[in-house]
Amino acid sequence: MRWLTARALVREGGGVTTKAGYWIGGAMVAAGVIGAVLVAVLSGLSAVRSVDEFQRVAVPGSATVRLEARKYVIYVEGPGADETVPAVDVAIADTRAGKSLPVKPYGGSLTYSFNTSGSAQATVTPPRAGAYEVRTSGLDESSGFMLALGDSIGAKIVRTVLGVVVVGGVLGVGGIALLIVTAVRRSGRRAQAARDRPPTAAPPARDRPPPPAV
Repeated sequence: MRWLTARALVREGGGVTTKAGYWIGGAMVAAGVIGAVLVAVLSGLSAVRSVDEFQRVAVPGSATVRLEARKYVIYVEGPGADETVPAVDVAIADTRAGKSLPVKPYGGSLTYSFNTSGSAQATVTPPRAGAYEVRTSGLDESSGFMLALGDSIGAKIVRTVLGVVVVGGVLGVGGIALLIVTAVRRSGRRAQAARDRPPTAAPPARDRPPPPAV
């Protein structure tokens, strides 16, 4: 097998002019597609894992959960919660201080449908890490709805989209551009070679009568 050197690949003007340009460009496009799919799959698994790790309280019901001093998103989970969400009342209180925390409406729309369906409805920011009592009401016990507290999966979705665009876009567009440049340069080289080729001499005439004598 003959190995192509950098000099063989790159001609004057810095462009790839050998058939290797097609191989490299095709490989970049394939890598972009595979990379984008891989990023999407891994990010999706990470989002599912985050949802599985949410702390949950039955509706209606109460439970003591441990929260850190950061912002939490409150989701309502249940049948069809990614489309229609019933009204759920929630109260969260610091078990040590006995003080209720302000629960603010969630600004925007954020839903998911993995192992369960859920919709972001509110946020809460505990002032300290510790135990908090969560009380829910507003639905029958047979409703099958839960209240979940956890991180915003919106950031994960944004990172997934950006990762797919960056990986797939950079490699894919770069590969397509290399294929086009290689095709144009190879076509130009063939045209130049045709112009530089000396004209073919006409074959000698046969059976041509001699010129008349003067």
